[in-house]
Amino acid sequence: MGTTLAFVSYFYWDYKKTGGYPKNSDGYYGYSFPIDNGLNNPEDCELANTENPEQPPVSKEWMEGCRKYFEMNYK
Repeated sequence: MGTTLAFVSYFYWDYKKTGGYPKNSDGYYGYSFPIDNGLNNPEDCELANTENPEQPPVSKEWMEGCRKYFEMNYK
């Protein structure tokens, strides 16, 4: 029972840390963007596009990951 609880706790912690996205995926990078940049609201996800206009816009999966961070952590 204790081992099962430890596994469940670890998987929940990992899910909260990665948003359920595989590491090195667009969704993962979008999910980690607010953490890495100290952002506090989902509108700030657009900064990835507006702060670097010479770069191509971020992908849909990236933007979904960024917004998902706020859904999971700021309810």
